[in-house]
Amino acid sequence: MGDLPIAPELRILLDKQEIHDALMRYCRGVDRCDEELMRSIFHKDARAFKAPAWEFVAHFIPANKEATTFTTHFMGNLSIDVVGDKAFSEAYFMTYAGRSQDGREVIDVFAGRYVDRWERRNGRWGVVLRETVHEWSRGDVAGRTPFPIPPSEEGAFVQPIRGRGDISFTR
Repeated sequence: MGDLPIAPELRILLDKQEIHDALMRYCRGVDRCDEELMRSIFHKDARAFKAPAWEFVAHFIPANKEATTFTTHFMGNLSIDVVGDKAFSEAYFMTYAGRSQDGREVIDVFAGRYVDRWERRNGRWGVVLRETVHEWSRGDVAGRTPFPIPPSEEGAFVQPIRGRGDISFTR
């Protein structure tokens, strides 16, 4: 008994969800400095940031770990057009990154869009071409005012780990 047929409208929804999940996985990979997660959304021959995507990822992870103390991605507006085994997406994002400059903490903000061309190969969606649009960015010296945590709440928050030791990998 073979696979049951899926209505075309449902197939498109499933495809869009798979692409959405891949975009979220990429952002998580950047923030956790996880090469496998970042690489997982690209087909092996994909191009991103004007370079082979997998090579970019391999270079990005150590550079990001060295240059920043944290990164946090937020995805916003997302449009996905599916046409058979090809899809086109535009995802708005904001990235916050912390770094040290002259002994002071700086928070950089980068706002842009990922404009991706996707292909379904062997049943799996992957990016074949990524263009990243730079909308705006800025860096600000961060104040030293900590988030006000009542004494009764101290120790209630988990600290992030850049890598697979982060609590988000715990199941």
